Amino acid sequence: MLLYNMSMKSAFAPKTRRRSGRPTLYTPVVGQQLIEAMATGLSLEAAAAQVGLSPRVVFDWQQKHPEFLQAVQEGRQRALLFWERRAIAMAEGAPGNAQLVMLALKNRSRAASGWHDAQRLEHTGTDGGPVQVQPVVTQIDATKLTQEQRDALRAAILTIKQSNVS
Repeated sequence: MLLYNMSMKSAFAPKTRRRSGRPTLYTPVVGQQLIEAMATGLSLEAAAAQVGLSPRVVFDWQQKHPEFLQAVQEGRQRALLFWERRAIAMAEGAPGNAQLVMLALKNRSRAASGWHDAQRLEHTGTDGGPVQVQPVVTQIDATKLTQEQRDALRAAILTIKQSNVS
């Protein structure tokens, strides 16, 4: 007869696995600190640096913690509010640098939408080769021109020659 010992059960039970790596330092307080830093007009990247977060951590936490993503969105709104208030104050006569405020507003609204000023434009010719440029050559059959048209053409050519000499 086989006796079952309860202590034997624990010996054969699968062990729970511990997660490897460092535990996260995320707390909702960090999100609040980020909001407060961005409320002074800082970008997300600058505010994260002020709080002591790397860009990679900010990206990861936005993916893993919905409340942190919400904090980032609120921080962006607060930063935009900061710069809009500065612009309104300057419009009402307060001192300030209008170009700086315009740049900050432009970058806040465009950064949030993913739009950037940088554009890359490439020109290629056939099969990706260099663009072939051919000068435009216009031939005029002077025999088909009236005397008045020939005189006007001669005057135009002489004017062009004189401007090239000068």
